Amino acid sequence: MVEIFIQGGPVMIPLLLLSLIGLAVFLERFWYLMRTRTNTEELLEEVHLALEQERLLEAVQITKRHRGPVAAVLAVAVANYDRPTRELRDQLEHAGQDEVYKMERRLDWLETIAALAPLLGLLGTVTGIMDTFQVLSGMQGVTDPAAMAGGIAEALITTATGLVIAIPALFVHNWLSGMIDRRVQEMNRAVSEVLEVHSYRGVA
Repeated sequence: MVEIFIQGGPVMIPLLLLSLIGLAVFLERFWYLMRTRTNTEELLEEVHLALEQERLLEAVQITKRHRGPVAAVLAVAVANYDRPTRELRDQLEHAGQDEVYKMERRLDWLETIAALAPLLGLLGTVTGIMDTFQVLSGMQGVTDPAAMAGGIAEALITTATGLVIAIPALFVHNWLSGMIDRRVQEMNRAVSEVLEVHSYRGVA
């Protein structure tokens, strides 16, 4: 691996940095999403029942027992439950935006890495081909194929490395985005149920 890295030339250094950043972002985001996982169905059912019976203290305790964006939004809903529906909706909207931001934080880095890695690989291809042509220009015919090997190796290795980094980064970005989209849907459902129960109180 070290020999291949050296043969890839100087472009391999930023490619290595991109791969390390991408791995770090993936692990951090995956850990965060797993840590904030909760049973949404159970949480909604418990909070819904408590709000219907106007047991706000119990609803607060329920939201504190759970983690994640849905629990955070429901906690805001319970804390502002005595406000008019319009104000409650505004508070829930702001809370939802905050939770979406927390889930999507640094996720765009993966998208950037997926786009940048192939470009760096292409740059390595160009520099490798330039090195090959420089070798050819100094030779009266190709008498020593081994002299061309360095430039060709650089061109091929950097191209392959760029793709090896970009493809997993794009896959991971889309996979994590799908997880976040599902949680956003769960938040929207929680907001709708809270507002529905709140509207029965007859507060405009």
